[in-house]
Amino acid sequence: MASLLNSLWKTVILDDAGYQEWRERPNILLRAILLIIVVSLVAGLVSFAVNLVDRVTPPQLADIEEGMNAWMEWSQYFPFSQDPEFQRQWRDMTDVIVPMVRDLANVQAPLPRGITGFLNALGSWLSRALAAIGGWLFYGALVLIAANLLGGSAKLADFLGTVALYVIPGLLLLLKPVPCVGWLLALAGTIWSIVVYVKATSVATGLDGGKAFLAVILPFLAFLVLGLVLSALVVLWFAILF
Repeated sequence: MASLLNSLWKTVILDDAGYQEWRERPNILLRAILLIIVVSLVAGLVSFAVNLVDRVTPPQLADIEEGMNAWMEWSQYFPFSQDPEFQRQWRDMTDVIVPMVRDLANVQAPLPRGITGFLNALGSWLSRALAAIGGWLFYGALVLIAANLLGGSAKLADFLGTVALYVIPGLLLLLKPVPCVGWLLALAGTIWSIVVYVKATSVATGLDGGKAFLAVILPFLAFLVLGLVLSALVVLWFAILF
């Protein structure tokens, strides 16, 4: 265990030896899946706790009404909010939503709120790991295609197993609730995860740092361009129809 942790630490500080040691261990794909699951769950512990408290606590109707009133005050900076008809409709909607939430909160569920809240929070927590695995597989396959186009080469299992190391800096998300600096630490963890992903891509495919970075961002750029094209087509379609 100590040698494994030492190898993982080396990958975080971008030491080539750590990546090689990780790749040389048996069952790299299985180890990668376990690493993603463990890190995702640990990083999401605080979110799980907050979600659990939120789900087992009955909704406060006063807070809901206060939030809607606060939104109404914030929207005063927009011209439409000055329309008396809009203000009347907003008051009517508030009068409908608040009693509706009260009635829903009083509905007797088959299981106590604590049990259902715990199961819902647990499901959301576990889904983080499943989403992380799905993203790792899908995006990793696209990055490997880009890397091959740029002259690199690697077997899919070896590549995916190596780039899975990017999740380790995500442990800094645990510190996100820390006042003042928590969001900075979470941002630093996100940025460092990208750096580790680029380094792992370079080690796994034999590309230099510049081409490895390009391979990592090419799928993102492709999705961005695709999104812009689809948005333009939607706007053009509405322009033609209306």
